[in-house]
Amino acid sequence: MQPDQSFLWEEQLPPKIPFLGGFVKGKGSISETLAKGLVLLDLFGTEDTGFTLREIAARVGISKTSAHRYVSTFCEQGYLVRDPRSGLYQLGVRTLALAQSIIEKSELVRVVKPLVDEAAQRHGLHVDVGMLANDSIYLIYRRDSKDTRAFRSFSYASALHYLATGKAAMAFLDQETLQQLVARLDLVAKTERTLTDRQALLDDLKQVQTLGYSRNNEESLPGLIAIGAPLFSLRTTAVIGAVSFDSSTATYSMKEFERLFAGHLVELAKKISAVVSL
Repeated sequence: MQPDQSFLWEEQLPPKIPFLGGFVKGKGSISETLAKGLVLLDLFGTEDTGFTLREIAARVGISKTSAHRYVSTFCEQGYLVRDPRSGLYQLGVRTLALAQSIIEKSELVRVVKPLVDEAAQRHGLHVDVGMLANDSIYLIYRRDSKDTRAFRSFSYASALHYLATGKAAMAFLDQETLQQLVARLDLVAKTERTLTDRQALLDDLKQVQTLGYSRNNEESLPGLIAIGAPLFSLRTTAVIGAVSFDSSTATYSMKEFERLFAGHLVELAKKISAVVSL
């Protein structure tokens, strides 16, 4: 989940979005123009307030002229819309309708939903399920709770280090892949508790391996705590994502949250792993 805050774009430009996981795979096998357009569209999964043209160009790493061509095309097709008052570009109705259609028809969501809903109802907790792809974790299903509705939630995040789901998944990558990923990550600080030192992050991930679950103690947003457990493919045994329980510090302390729910979270992760077919 991500903090609800505005970035000071004029003072410091944000990092660029990783292009296809930080590298271009075989330039002859893909359309770079299309790939950049999709990276631009993907940007709108990180913030719900919208972006100016300058911010879009800075994030994607293209000129303002190129950014204008892309957003004009997306606006004409209904995937983006420009707010006439603020001038910010935001997701359009066509994108929202497409996302809703995918959710309703997704086999992955269909098998995960009853397990998550049952756990959320039994424990009264917020539950997120995310899948790994291209150095990022993408939300595929969420069940809100009363004490987390005030917090902004993530739809995807390339900064895996400040999410319970991100750390849970990272910890169970093979060592070479993990080292390379940590080296690529932009360890931006979301709060004063966010791990921004690479060695400190690696040490924390070792603890995750030992415990079987990750801890997010107000690392993404003040007042929000979470624990995350990895999801594995039963066919390949590779880590494919993670599931998290989230709550507020007004309801539980971090220590109490772990004691009460870590075991239930790990069991839920096993159940989800058993039904996903990746």
